[in-house]
Amino acid sequence: MKRPVQLIGVMAVGAFLLAGSASSSAAGIPRTATHVDQVWVDIRSQTPAVPTAADTLVIAGDVVNDTNATVSGASVRLRVSPTPVRSRSEIPTILAGDAGRTGVVVTDSTVEFADELVPGTRHHFVISVPVANLGLPQRDAAVFVIGVEALVDTPGDGAGPVEQDFVRSFIPWFPVPGAVKPTKVVWLYPLSSAPARLRDGIFLDDHLTGELSPTGRLTRILKAAALHPQVVSWVVDPALLEAINDMADGYQVKDSSGTTSAGAGQLAAARWLNTLRQLTASAEVTAIPYGNPDVVALHRAGLDVDVSLATTTAATLPARILGRGVANGLAWPPGAVTDDGALNVMRAAGSRAIVLSGTQLVFDPSLTYTPSGSVDLAAGVSPLRAVVSDPQLTYFSSTEPSKKPANYFGSTVQGQEFLAELAVSALELPSVSRSLVIAPPVNWEIGTAGSTLINTIAGSEFARAETLSGLLASPPSDVPRNRLDYSAQAESHELRQSYLRDIGSARADLALIRAVAPDAVGDSATSVEAALTRAESASWRATPATGQRLVDASQNSIHADMARIRILSRAPVTLPGDQGVIPITLANDLNRPARVGVRLSSTPSVRFQAPDVPTVTLQPGQKQTLEVNARVVGTGPVDVNIQLLTPDGSSFGEPVSTQVRSAAYAHTAQWVVIAFFAALVLLMVRGALARRTSERAR
Repeated sequence: MKRPVQLIGVMAVGAFLLAGSASSSAAGIPRTATHVDQVWVDIRSQTPAVPTAADTLVIAGDVVNDTNATVSGASVRLRVSPTPVRSRSEIPTILAGDAGRTGVVVTDSTVEFADELVPGTRHHFVISVPVANLGLPQRDAAVFVIGVEALVDTPGDGAGPVEQDFVRSFIPWFPVPGAVKPTKVVWLYPLSSAPARLRDGIFLDDHLTGELSPTGRLTRILKAAALHPQVVSWVVDPALLEAINDMADGYQVKDSSGTTSAGAGQLAAARWLNTLRQLTASAEVTAIPYGNPDVVALHRAGLDVDVSLATTTAATLPARILGRGVANGLAWPPGAVTDDGALNVMRAAGSRAIVLSGTQLVFDPSLTYTPSGSVDLAAGVSPLRAVVSDPQLTYFSSTEPSKKPANYFGSTVQGQEFLAELAVSALELPSVSRSLVIAPPVNWEIGTAGSTLINTIAGSEFARAETLSGLLASPPSDVPRNRLDYSAQAESHELRQSYLRDIGSARADLALIRAVAPDAVGDSATSVEAALTRAESASWRATPATGQRLVDASQNSIHADMARIRILSRAPVTLPGDQGVIPITLANDLNRPARVGVRLSSTPSVRFQAPDVPTVTLQPGQKQTLEVNARVVGTGPVDVNIQLLTPDGSSFGEPVSTQVRSAAYAHTAQWVVIAFFAALVLLMVRGALARRTSERAR
């Protein structure tokens, strides 16, 4: 079914970004099965990415011999096609070699290799030609296809130069400034990671140390936006900032065996956090719900309240850590897909915008242009805006170069493909500016060409950066979109329902301990609640075992707190009569007062009666004995359960079993025996007297 719908600061950042730069540079393309028995081209750079008529186009790369034979007479040359790219849908077809565009050879572009190409080696080349030699139009804007062709002319075979490989790329061509209205690009730039922290702040692993290292994932994300941090809209997970802030002060890690040791990432955390503060000082920052919750799975498990908890947990923390204002109200479900129920839950939790994928919120494919990625999902009095990602642009932002059967395009070509997509979108309606959204996965890996893409957006003729707030302040698109159903495949990736039932059970027990012994903000129950919210992160889809450790540790912590409010009385009790007093001793080993009542019950219930004991307050460390009036019916012991109660009468913790009996029935039985014995004696005496009388009569 479908539904319509400051100098010092700069120097510090520079030092951080340069750390490890040598190891982050391109290191050569590995051999792959797709290039076996082939001489192929690896384009390593293309500058400038968007040239002008006065520029010189420089393309550098390698020719790789993946055959088993030595190759001689090799050369490369540049070709350009005069036929512009007609649509976005044509771009991947062109790259795959299925849409022609072989073009003509560019004058003075051939580079010959004097050395032989030995098997398994690569030989570097640089093609440098004036852009004027490409024959591009003087006024008309378009996207053109260029390509590097590798040839081999084997001496003596008479075949001449034979093509071995041909790798295409793109040139966005805008010779006249202001010829088109630039496409607005809203690049959502998420910072999140698996929130592996216990209630006491101890980490379950040290994966963040790797991600914060000079070449780590989170560091690469910062580096890519370093020159133009205002081009992107920063989106932060409060749980990540909380974790890194804790790491910067020193932290502990507990491994799966329970051994605790000092974490290794304190300095990296402090350095990374300082860089983030500087990069975001004048950029836009928005927070997503705490821990990146698996929203649809939580709704399916009946844990809608937990979605609201994730929205409110540590809501002010990002602003405190970053030292600046941070917006809220952005929902980002895993995979940027949702179902009806979860959508309503996010709306009820206070979300004013939700990130959805263009693969779920689709427009008519016959449309000849790309509509803005902003759709009104308002219903009644609850406004909600869908921030709709562009699937192709999002793919390029977060994915490493693809390996296809015939070609290995590499990060340089992929970057040019990204620019081609943007340029063609601007040319679709050159007089109408639209807004396209890039929304990579929350726990993303930025592509190799990420910084090139950001830098190009910052200074191109056909694209300009727009903030998330700018998008939301503008009118939504009037192009109808259909929201496709939440797929079975998406559901199969969710957190397991059995896992979420464990969390639901833990939250129910946590509610009991809070009812009995409320704590101040930041104390026991609050920290456990935050840990359970972290356990609901979609990050645990990839590493469920670590998530389960977090759930188990939280449950054990809750049960340990519950066990500190306990019943000491267990010994059997004998009442002096059928009624009497049963002493019940309670203890509170918590560091805060606890309020509990007591209920005594038996099986069968008809043999024992006792009123509930009203709520009493136990001070920290206090033991108190209560006297309960009870009545026992019948002989023999009665099994009695002693159950603690919350102030509202709910059972708290596990009951304690004891036995109660009445001494009254033992006394009655004793008199019956005495009476019977007396009667027997009287009968015996009477019989003896009767016999004596009978004997005298004879």
